[in-house]
Amino acid sequence: MSTERVDDRQGRPAAGRWGLSGAAALAVLLSIAAVYWQARPAFTVRVDGEARTVRAHAGTVEAVLRAAGLAWRPEDGVWLGDDQVQTQVSDPATPIQPDALVVVERAQPLRLEADGAVVTLLARPAVPAALLSQGGLLLGPGDEVWADGVRVDAEQALAGWPAQLAVRRAVPVTIVDGERTFTLQTAARTVGEALWQAGLRLYEADGVEPELAAPLAAGVTIRLSRAQLITVQADGRTLAGRAQAATVGEALAALGMPLAGADYAVPAAAGPLPADGLVRVVRVREEVLAEQTVIPRETVYQALPEVDIDTVQTLQAGADGLRRRYVRVRYEDGREVSRVTEGESLAQAPAPRVIGYGTKITVRVLDTPDGPLEYWRAYTVYATSYSASRAGVPRTARNFGITASGRPLTKGLIAVDRRYIPFNTRMYVPGYGFALAADTGGGVKGRFIDLGYDDWNYAHWSQVVTVYFLTPIPPADQIAWIIPSTVP
Repeated sequence: MSTERVDDRQGRPAAGRWGLSGAAALAVLLSIAAVYWQARPAFTVRVDGEARTVRAHAGTVEAVLRAAGLAWRPEDGVWLGDDQVQTQVSDPATPIQPDALVVVERAQPLRLEADGAVVTLLARPAVPAALLSQGGLLLGPGDEVWADGVRVDAEQALAGWPAQLAVRRAVPVTIVDGERTFTLQTAARTVGEALWQAGLRLYEADGVEPELAAPLAAGVTIRLSRAQLITVQADGRTLAGRAQAATVGEALAALGMPLAGADYAVPAAAGPLPADGLVRVVRVREEVLAEQTVIPRETVYQALPEVDIDTVQTLQAGADGLRRRYVRVRYEDGREVSRVTEGESLAQAPAPRVIGYGTKITVRVLDTPDGPLEYWRAYTVYATSYSASRAGVPRTARNFGITASGRPLTKGLIAVDRRYIPFNTRMYVPGYGFALAADTGGGVKGRFIDLGYDDWNYAHWSQVVTVYFLTPIPPADQIAWIIPSTVP
């Protein structure tokens, strides 16, 4: 007999008791699941500074990380706690309470290079020495650490995370610096870098062997030859520089100040450098001057027998000569120190001036109050007069009133210039009378005469007058053929 119940109204089987109970059970299960899901504890996971919330029914740190999609890695750093205090966790099974904070610092890949070997590891930020130690690499004295090609301090935290750490091993080198020798443990690549690390200051002129760019190898000896400090005084300035040289001349050339021409140095260029390094350069300049000297023309007198006496004519003007002298003048630092005549030449020979003078004497007659007189010569002079008391000689003097010829001064004796009128020459002066040349005077020069008087018959003269030279004619060697051309 069938037990199925039929709904009379619908013509469908009526729901059984178990069918209704199955649906209810599913609903209950879903409800329980929803409650279980909603009841998951919340955890905060901070990974490399970025925080996220994770809900999971987890009782261990590893379970929380798994819920956050992170695998537990021994190289990572994990801390458990809250915002104020965290404790590092080394066991993934460490229990965890809801609302806990999990801080994760993920390890990063790092390439380590040293001694020709390469090691790759996962590591968290640390000082370079610690990171190298994790890879089994230890640093020795003088070793250098380079992070991505930049040298870093092995004991200082890195500013960022490098892709590579390289170790440059130090090697011993010997440095000889003058009288000082020492050993340096250095990881420098070149000689120059090693000297820089040693704190040795180099000047451009210093010598280095091997050269600065030479690669460094263990056991190499670096020798320094120091340039000497040189102070040069030249051209009004003082310059200082360094040079390696055996002599003063070599040092000046090394400093770009070689001696030129006749320049010289103190000390001498061929000598050794002085201990104090002080060198003075004397600039020498020479020039040759052409000095011209005029050679005065000579005056030659030529007698002209057919020309009347006291007639003078220029027969030949002549010309001055010219002599050139070549003088070498030496200057040291702009100051003349010597003059040396190197040669002379006659540029133009002098030509004499020829003066012709008349020697023809004609005796003539002059009518005077004293009767006709014969004279052989006549020319104008400037005449003054004097007497004994007017001659400027004191009366008490032994030569008072005595002429230069020894005669007592009286009318008829006159003072003359004996170069042109010899003593005892007889003359006639119109207005004065007969005159005899017998005295001289300090101011009686050329065509100038001073007419003598006694004090009692003195007459004042100051005028031009013609003097007539009376016969007889004196011998030719007693005649002044040429007299001054003008009256004073």
